[in-house]
Amino acid sequence: MQDHDAVIFNGDGYSDAWHKEAAKRGLPNLKTTPEALPVLSSKEVVELFTKYGIFSEAELKSRQEIYLEQYVKTLATEGNLVVRMARTVIFPAAMRYQGELAGACANLKAIGHDFKMATLEDVTAKLRSMQAEVDKLEKLLEHEGGDTLAHATFMCEKVLPGMNAVRAYADALEAVVADDLWPLPSYQEMLFIR
Repeated sequence: MQDHDAVIFNGDGYSDAWHKEAAKRGLPNLKTTPEALPVLSSKEVVELFTKYGIFSEAELKSRQEIYLEQYVKTLATEGNLVVRMARTVIFPAAMRYQGELAGACANLKAIGHDFKMATLEDVTAKLRSMQAEVDKLEKLLEHEGGDTLAHATFMCEKVLPGMNAVRAYADALEAVVADDLWPLPSYQEMLFIR
């Protein structure tokens, strides 16, 4: 216990409390895959694994490279799926709803009725913002170059936040688009399936 007390933590390892505690204990706190994988080829790890004949230095570097490539390919696949779903599923559903709202506003105007366009303006603003984020994400996904670690870091620091930005607008649209027009399972349906 005395030898290993610095690494024993019985709380939530994902919480801010752990991040503070790790810093206080002087422990590394590698939060992302591109931060963590280079440890495989660090001097201490290489010495440990070669000392006991588990892996050679070349094998450790090879594993690091393969894991980084897998990370990049996984995020690229997920990012392309986000773009595709936004363009072929979410945009059409939200635009149909936007069309229904615009039609209702036009009909009310035609009969001289006073109406508010707040919902239509809200849906339109969310659609424009989502489209801008999808365009940015698509450009980010075209990025090539650099070594595998640099590419993985780019994917982590740029593409992943881009995917999350698109997701935020998709979630916002899900909350306002009529249920009969929304083609994906909603959070409500997933949480309260009867």
